[in-house]
Amino acid sequence: YEDRYSLHRYKADEAYQIGPNNEPLKPYLDIDEIIRLARRHKADAIHPGYGFLSENTEFARKCQENNIIFVGPKPEVMHRLGNKVKAKEVAREVGVPLIEDARNWATADEALAAAKRIGFPVILKAASGGGGRGMRVVRNAEELKKTFKEASSEAQKSFGDPTIFIEKFVENPKHIEVQLLGDEHGNLVHLYERDCSVQRRFQKVVEVAPASTLSEATRSKLHAYAVKMARHVNFSCAGTAEFLVDKEENIYFIEVNPRIQVEHTVTEEITGIDLVKSQILVAKGH
Repeated sequence: YEDRYSLHRYKADEAYQIGPNNEPLKPYLDIDEIIRLARRHKADAIHPGYGFLSENTEFARKCQENNIIFVGPKPEVMHRLGNKVKAKEVAREVGVPLIEDARNWATADEALAAAKRIGFPVILKAASGGGGRGMRVVRNAEELKKTFKEASSEAQKSFGDPTIFIEKFVENPKHIEVQLLGDEHGNLVHLYERDCSVQRRFQKVVEVAPASTLSEATRSKLHAYAVKMARHVNFSCAGTAEFLVDKEENIYFIEVNPRIQVEHTVTEEITGIDLVKSQILVAKGH
C-alpha cells in the first residue's frame, strides 16, 4: 500500500499488495506472505532490493526451500556477513584490522561496564542493522543508560532482532566502502571504492568515487582486505565492505552489506558496469 504511487509499481507488468492499508512497515517484513505470492504467481526469482529483507538469512533460506532463486549471496554466507558481530569474526579470521568492541551483554549496567572498559565516546549498533538504524553515539554514562533501550527497540522494529553491541567511536574518520562482485564459479573482483564520509544522522548524503583523499597504498589495502574477507566465505553476487580510515590512515573494518546498496549507482557511473543486471546474471549461473 505504501508503494502504490511509486515508479517501480507502474513500471512492473504485475503488482500485488501485501498486508492491509494501515500497516506501513510490517508488510515489508512478511516473509511468508511474500513467498506465498511468489509461488502463486510462479516467480522464478526474488530480488530483495536493498531494504528490509535484503540481509535476512531466514528469507534467503525460505526462497531456497521453495525453489525460488534469491538474488543475492547464499544463506550461509549472509549468516556470516549480514550480522555485524559475525562479520567481525570473519575479519579476525583473515587478519583484517578492527575497532575495539564489546558484546554478549544483556542489561544497561553490563553495557555501561563494557563502555567504561573501552572508553567513551562509544557507539551503539544494531547487530543485524544497516542504513544507520539503531545506531547511537554515546559520550558518557548518563547518555548510555538513556540510549540503551532506544537503540535496542529500534533494532527490533527495523530488523526483528534487538541485539546491539558497543564499539569505540572513531572521531571524524573517512568512511570508505569497497564494492564487490562475485559469481558462483569462484570469480570475485572489487569495483573500487566510494568515499561516503558526508553523512547526516549516519545516513550517507554525498558519495565520491573513487575516493579523492586516500594514498594509493591505503586504497590498495582497502581493496585487498575487502576481497580477502569475501573470498574467505565464498561470497557471490554484489556486496560492499565498509571501513573507517582515521587521520593517520589507519584502517578499521566495520561491516559488510551482502546486498546491493542504494549508492551502487555511483560505482556504475565510474565503471560502466550495471550492478543489478550483473546480480541477475550471476543468479542465473553466468
